[in-house]
Amino acid sequence: MVNIDMWLHTLRPNILRFLSKLRHPECPGFYSYSLSGDIFDPRATRWGLGNTVFAAKIYYMLDAIKDIKDSRDMADFTMSFQNESGEIYDPLIERQSHFRRLLHSLKSFDFNNISNHQTRRAETRQAFAALMSLNEKPLRPYELIPGTKEDIREYILGLDWKKPWSASSHISHLIFFLRNNFKPKNQDAAEELIDYVLSVVEGFRQKDGTWYMPGGAISLEEKINGAMKIMLAYDTAKKDFSEPEKLIDLLLLSLNNRHACDNFNIVCVAYYCSIKTDYKKGQIKDFCIERLNSYRQYYWPEYGGFSFNKGFANKIYYGATITKGLPEPDIHGTMLYLWGIVLISRILKLNNELNFKAPIT
Repeated sequence: MVNIDMWLHTLRPNILRFLSKLRHPECPGFYSYSLSGDIFDPRATRWGLGNTVFAAKIYYMLDAIKDIKDSRDMADFTMSFQNESGEIYDPLIERQSHFRRLLHSLKSFDFNNISNHQTRRAETRQAFAALMSLNEKPLRPYELIPGTKEDIREYILGLDWKKPWSASSHISHLIFFLRNNFKPKNQDAAEELIDYVLSVVEGFRQKDGTWYMPGGAISLEEKINGAMKIMLAYDTAKKDFSEPEKLIDLLLLSLNNRHACDNFNIVCVAYYCSIKTDYKKGQIKDFCIERLNSYRQYYWPEYGGFSFNKGFANKIYYGATITKGLPEPDIHGTMLYLWGIVLISRILKLNNELNFKAPIT
């Protein structure tokens, strides 16, 4: 534990050093996705929304927003992607992911995202959260969400609950916008709709404590990843969920270590369950220490960042190939592993020393 503790204390300066290498000297507000493997040049192609969103979240978690000199540029760059409907999305990602979206729709018979509107919603939610991290607001609200109980029910039932990771993510987005779009005088109406969302979603709660539609071969990893999105939904809604003990039993059986998303998602579930119950508290602490040791395998001390995959940077973002996948860290992996470390440090009672902040999300 001593070596881990020492390593954790090196992260803040090292990650800030890594971000300084990703900041583009000629494109205000733009951050590279990886150190040297990005396929697209921001001077020639307008792109990079997600990269800057990740940078904002990292600065926020490190409690460094007040120390950076380009926060205004980051906010302006992020808002430059907003359209009249309030969507904030990356047009290059939409173009480059077209074939994969089409292929996925034909294979799965799930056409919910063939027009990219689900990805647009996800990008918009993350961009709004990044702007809030930078103490800024979007130019206009996001208006493409259901606003009545009837439309909300149709929205929820129209998701593919045999793929709970995806379906649950859109519950989290919906609650985020219900929480943040309404003006203060309409908060009572928003609260009523949020309660309704959660009541419909609970209809998908299964005996093992996770949320999905029975009938398909749903892996343990998929269930846990879906549960993570529901955890974030409940947290955003400021509501309590039930039976955290079932989720703890389940996550202690899973590896969830294929990449940064898996590694973060299982820690996120562990965190939200652990703050509700002392059930298997010792095992959860051991689990967290094991996760920190695992996280170090994705860390590049010479650069100060984490790679999304073990040994190489992520290549594909929302279905678009954006890097060469070189052996180096990337901003996406760094954001997710840091977020996991923030939550682990709270479980292990280390956060008073580290002074990390949970991100706005």
